[in-house]
Amino acid sequence: MSPDTQYYDDDEEEVCPDYHTATSLRRSVTVTTTRTSSSEGSASGSSASHNRNVHWHSPSDASRSSPTLRSSSSHAQLRRTASTRTSPAHPLPTPPLRFNPQRYIYTYTMLISGAPLAFLLSVEPSHGKPTPGKYTMRLSLKVDDVERPIAEPISLRLSVDPRKLDFAIFVFPGKNSVLPEGCLYSLRVWLRANGVDHRIFGEDDLWIGADLDFGSIENASFACLRPEGTTPPSLQDTQVYDAIVGRARVQFVIRWSPLGDGYYRYTMEYAAGGVGNLLMDDLRLRVDGDPRRVDFLVYTVPVRSVPAGASHRLRVWLKTRAGPSASEGDSVAASAHVYQRVWRTDTFKIGARLDFEALGPRLVMGSLAGPPQTVAVDVASLVGYQRDVKQFIV
Repeated sequence: MSPDTQYYDDDEEEVCPDYHTATSLRRSVTVTTTRTSSSEGSASGSSASHNRNVHWHSPSDASRSSPTLRSSSSHAQLRRTASTRTSPAHPLPTPPLRFNPQRYIYTYTMLISGAPLAFLLSVEPSHGKPTPGKYTMRLSLKVDDVERPIAEPISLRLSVDPRKLDFAIFVFPGKNSVLPEGCLYSLRVWLRANGVDHRIFGEDDLWIGADLDFGSIENASFACLRPEGTTPPSLQDTQVYDAIVGRARVQFVIRWSPLGDGYYRYTMEYAAGGVGNLLMDDLRLRVDGDPRRVDFLVYTVPVRSVPAGASHRLRVWLKTRAGPSASEGDSVAASAHVYQRVWRTDTFKIGARLDFEALGPRLVMGSLAGPPQTVAVDVASLVGYQRDVKQFIV
């Protein structure tokens, strides 16, 4: 296949212009028609190749002795002025037609641990048309009406038709010593072209399953979602989960903000005793509906530490409804929810009334030397002092 081949169909539909271009073309045609009609009405009997603003007498008119009136020159001047206003010498340029870029979505379905899944592969040409060149490929996982990107997008150069690609998508079980059981998988995506296979995506940390047994996790502390209408006005468009972590009352606050095209950016922060911090900073989901319907499962598991109750594992799972099954009468219909692990940390340090003396007799505890001092700092020295801080100072 020649690299200069273009993959346009002979019966491909003509691309329609957008609203701005269409209205511009319509105005141009209207002005031209009006201009022609007025020209024909005001200069009937005159040649089309001559200036419509000048009145040429016919030979028969020359034999007639008609007095020259001064007002005729003023009338001609008025016609010339009106014609100049309504008929510009150079019409406005018409903007070129703009073509919307195209992308091609391949959908593969499968059933994992009782969960019906749909993997979406997006093939996006950099030039917007199915011609040889650079392409960006994205992989996402869709369950019911929530779509989640998986792995980072990659770039490939294709000289084959992007609308006739063949992919091999499969999963296989991961480690067995995980809880909940049967929810860890490895994902592979291969591209087949002209007898050659290319691996384009690989993920060994895919946690997913339907109606998982989270009760089998020993010493897990689950956060409870506050009912709607009980959150203060300052926490609108958020979900607040109340939890007990290391004997401390902790609130996990999940917020979302629209990004366009159905995508939302989800973040999670914690607050306890008047202190908080950002934990999950950028979870992007595409939601076909109300983003408030997206729920999460948040829980912590204590880790052996000194003092006791100071370190925890924190897990966040996306909770969605099980979508319709591919075949009627399948056991998937009995599944209530599908869970996907979307964020984790093993170093969540928090606790209440911690016994630091348990560190041993060699512990040396500092003592407060007095109340804090208030120091006035100018902006220049403040920026230099905090030049290593990643966040902006407000």
